[in-house]
Amino acid sequence: MTRSASFAVGLVLLVVSACTPSTPISETPSPTKTTNSNTWQDYTSEAGKFSVQMPNKPEERSEERKTDIATVKMNMAVSEFNDSAYFASYADFPEQFPDSEIQPRLNEAMKGIVGGLKGTVKSSKESKLGKASCRDFEASGKIQAIDALFKGRICLSDNRRFYQMFVLAPATKFSNADVDRFITSFKINE
Repeated sequence: MTRSASFAVGLVLLVVSACTPSTPISETPSPTKTTNSNTWQDYTSEAGKFSVQMPNKPEERSEERKTDIATVKMNMAVSEFNDSAYFASYADFPEQFPDSEIQPRLNEAMKGIVGGLKGTVKSSKESKLGKASCRDFEASGKIQAIDALFKGRICLSDNRRFYQMFVLAPATKFSNADVDRFITSFKINE
């Protein structure tokens, strides 16, 4: 793991706000090839009810987080490739949020991720993934003294399950093709 990616992973773990109850992640990777030389893998979280393609086998992490709602457990998968960090996580909140709170909460989650890395949101828009309400975003900031870019999608499914997927990379290593492949491959398995 390179120093910049390791630092980015550490920072993101400090600012990611999604939390889940104590449910372990289960994975089912199977390799697939892209037109370039790296190997992508299908990753499935049975507990999280999602699947996504990642540039290599992700490392699973879980940690408890104290939120304004409850102390809960957050589960995520992190894959690093070419000085870039690919994150996919899910979280179950104890109760459903009213429809009127969904976009404001997604917006606040985006601001928390970007702000925690002292970044600036460049673009943000509402979107859908199946029935889930989402917010897509692009941002820039710094990792130590290195200019960095990040791009992601945050979704709330059934007004309760919170998903985050995003990529953080030095600006010189940011691959829109790989990032878009990662984000568009994310599926909620209902």
